[in-house]
Amino acid sequence: MLARLVPALLSTASVLVLVAAQPAVAQAPAQATAAEGGSNLEEIVVTARRKEERVQTVPVAITAFSQADLERQHITEVRDLSRNVPSLSISTQSSDANALYSGQFRLRGLPGTVIYFNEVPLGDTDYNPTTGLTHGLGQGYYYDLDHVEVDKGPQGTLFGRNSIGGLISIMPKQPTNDFEGYGKITFGNYNLHEFEGAINVPVVQDKLLVRVAGQVQQRDGYTIDQSNGKDLDNVDYYSWRIGVTFRPTDDFENYLVYDGYYQHTNGGGEILKYINPGFTFAQIPLPILGNVPLTLGNGPGLAALENPATSVPTFLSLLGTKAAGGQPSLSFYPTLASIFAQQQALGPRAIVGHSVAELGKDYFYGFTDVARWDATDDLTIKNIAAARVVKQLATDEFTGTGLPILNIGDPTNNTSWGENSVQYTEELQILGKALDEKLSWVVGGFLLYDHPLGDTLLPSAAVGNVSYYHFHDSTRSEAVFAHGIYDLSDLVEGLKFNAGYRYTWDYVSVQEHGTNGADAITRNAAGIAQNCAPPQGFDNNCAVGSDTHFSSYGWNLGLEEQLTPDTMLYVRSGNAYRPGGTNPQVLPQFQNLKPEHVTDVEIGAKSDWEFMGIHGRTNGDLFHTDYKAIQVAQLVQVVDSQGNAHAASETQNAASATLEGGELEATFVPVEGLEIAPHASYIFSQYDKYPTAFGQVNSKAPPFYYVPKWQYAVRGTYHLPLDPALGDIAISATYSWYGHQYATSLVGEPLTILPSYENIDINIDWTNIMGSNFDAGFFMTNAQDNLHLVGVTPIYTQLGFTSVTYNAPRMFGFSLTYKFGPGTEHEEAAAGEPASSAPPAPAPVQQAAKSYQVFFDFNKSALTPEGRTIVDQAATNAGPAHVTRITVTGHTDTVGSDAYNMRLSRRRAESVAAELEAKGISSEEITLVAKGKRDPLVPTADGVREPQNRRVEIVYGGGPTS
Repeated sequence: MLARLVPALLSTASVLVLVAAQPAVAQAPAQATAAEGGSNLEEIVVTARRKEERVQTVPVAITAFSQADLERQHITEVRDLSRNVPSLSISTQSSDANALYSGQFRLRGLPGTVIYFNEVPLGDTDYNPTTGLTHGLGQGYYYDLDHVEVDKGPQGTLFGRNSIGGLISIMPKQPTNDFEGYGKITFGNYNLHEFEGAINVPVVQDKLLVRVAGQVQQRDGYTIDQSNGKDLDNVDYYSWRIGVTFRPTDDFENYLVYDGYYQHTNGGGEILKYINPGFTFAQIPLPILGNVPLTLGNGPGLAALENPATSVPTFLSLLGTKAAGGQPSLSFYPTLASIFAQQQALGPRAIVGHSVAELGKDYFYGFTDVARWDATDDLTIKNIAAARVVKQLATDEFTGTGLPILNIGDPTNNTSWGENSVQYTEELQILGKALDEKLSWVVGGFLLYDHPLGDTLLPSAAVGNVSYYHFHDSTRSEAVFAHGIYDLSDLVEGLKFNAGYRYTWDYVSVQEHGTNGADAITRNAAGIAQNCAPPQGFDNNCAVGSDTHFSSYGWNLGLEEQLTPDTMLYVRSGNAYRPGGTNPQVLPQFQNLKPEHVTDVEIGAKSDWEFMGIHGRTNGDLFHTDYKAIQVAQLVQVVDSQGNAHAASETQNAASATLEGGELEATFVPVEGLEIAPHASYIFSQYDKYPTAFGQVNSKAPPFYYVPKWQYAVRGTYHLPLDPALGDIAISATYSWYGHQYATSLVGEPLTILPSYENIDINIDWTNIMGSNFDAGFFMTNAQDNLHLVGVTPIYTQLGFTSVTYNAPRMFGFSLTYKFGPGTEHEEAAAGEPASSAPPAPAPVQQAAKSYQVFFDFNKSALTPEGRTIVDQAATNAGPAHVTRITVTGHTDTVGSDAYNMRLSRRRAESVAAELEAKGISSEEITLVAKGKRDPLVPTADGVREPQNRRVEIVYGGGPTS
């Protein structure tokens, strides 16, 4: 497959090279356009390689979003990213974004995706094979951010936790040296009301900076519980964030963040789609009748036979059925068929009822401290320490019938946390440069320790049989890593070699006990477990546990070739592993899980270009992945030694699989004010082997679940051609198409594929209304009000039913934002100036320019060919202008430490001064000035990340009248 796709990429790369090779005409006007908010493409700085770099210069497939992008595309949770990121898919069994069973994040079909917030990995956002749990990172994090980036492929040789699929990094906006902030209010349908804001206070100029931000949102649900009138799928949360930057000296900076999130909702609404009333659990021996099947819903109720008041009529009815030639049977729920008919009549936005008090409750909070010391120009020491608490409670009835066929949660005890843990992480990085700055490197160590914070209780019920599982699971992960980037430009201009290595040690301790509710004594959720040695699954008062450990290496190799300043080709390969675990509640032969291993190869191209007046950006890649010892989870029925049935999550290692495909992201600006941004991905994924213990499957090599083969989308944004005094009105729409996904391949399942679907989102944003500090916005998601499946619980062959989760209906709302601080004063002044129809006075005629702007590449201090031409012109013009003094002022970006930026500014100024001296200007006539990111910078246009501050100003002084 990859071999067939390689020519396509090479052809694309050839086109990019030809476009990039076009003459760089009108360079100065293009720079001026950037400052005026023209058609220059947005530049986002990411930290994929643990240093600030432009996303276009990183040899990894990355999709990045600025805060403005998130607002324009109305991305408010991780699941929204799947419509905007190629190859990102999210499986779900609940419509609750944060629920314990909310699903898995998959990049390129791989489930090992780690979410980072402020450089710290967040708990078990990935599926936990031991507990069967996973929690999302839903709403409440996507506000007041610097950027969000999605890095694809194995990760770990540079930082953090080992990851086989990739990572999602959420970076909050750090405190600045300005008094600034904003307040935002949003209202919408389904009684949506949201409040959001931030304030930045420089308590001590340059030394102590504080930023406080928060968000509160409430919204009614769109699925109604007919039994009590509650609205499911509602939203009710608040989130907060406090950041403090302490900079006692220019070379040391400490950034401390306290953040938290709390939500309490009515839970998600799963809809019963298929039911098999004749599903048989066991055979009951009865006099005369012999072995009578015990079914889900066929025949008289078992409770009626056990009740002395109704036992005789029930038995006689069974005899009558046999006498008439039928098959007598008993059932758990004799009213099941009529209840299912009620559900079918209600449709997808209502349920009959719940047998448990359904809710979703989350409480996340933590502290992160990032300390950075720039010991020298070439050596930086960075430490990231964090403590995070995760508390979650999710009660759910998977059928919505009011019958306890399968419940998570117990109506007699739904107040104990199902997930209650604290995570400590420590990461030390040492970053440096060597060999005349040709080698940049990072070495470090990582430690994660996760253990229970208090009692963890997960009650469940299968066909009315209540089980209590108490988890006491601890994990520890230790790693050392090193990564280097070597510049081979002496051999081939623009060529760099990347290499990294990691070794990880993981430890898992699992202690679990539970009761199956077989009698009144063991129904007590606080019962102490003992003497567990049943032939199958949990027995009464059963306790199991194990301590296991795993270790493995990981590596990353790559070559990148910067063909031009705007075009790069790269090839990379990586290896990573995902630790194993245990299945303590199932058969002994299935208890141990081995680690998973991934090796991939990726080739890609990134290019910014201009052709016949059209500005564009094209990023594409192809990948091939070998996936070994895959951990596959399946819900199975476990019967204990007393014949009681339980639902348990069993995970086993499949042998291997192959995944390969390609991704494309592009942006085009055909005319000023119009931007078109398509993206697409293709993934071919296939198991080579599959565990047969889960039952017969439709093929020997079933497809990957919840991995669409095709995804694509296109976003268009148009800025109305208005007078700037009126502000800017941008209209954008995104069309996305999501391919069909397999939910299961088991024989007998009525729903094996989730059909493909399309979606349209619309946004209208009016910034700086009438020259004021106010912005207004309108959003509409799912504009067509389409209905489609986003999740399924395929256990028809295990428990006789299948439930599904539907997407949210059309949502819309209006927002109003007020901003204050630097960047708004000039707008206020312009709005206050009296209007005049008189033409402006002509500017005085000058014989030669008195100042020059020399621009630099991101994070570079070497003169570009265009920059050297400008410096040479400034030196040539200095003589005729009788200049006796030249001031050379270096500027820099707003990323990185203050000390680093000051040094970069000075190096840029020194490069210009050296070129002036080479052209005959005396060093005594040159004055050097360096301005770091704390000094006033050139105002930037919306969506442009400080490119005009990567410059040196040359200003003439002196002369015949000086």
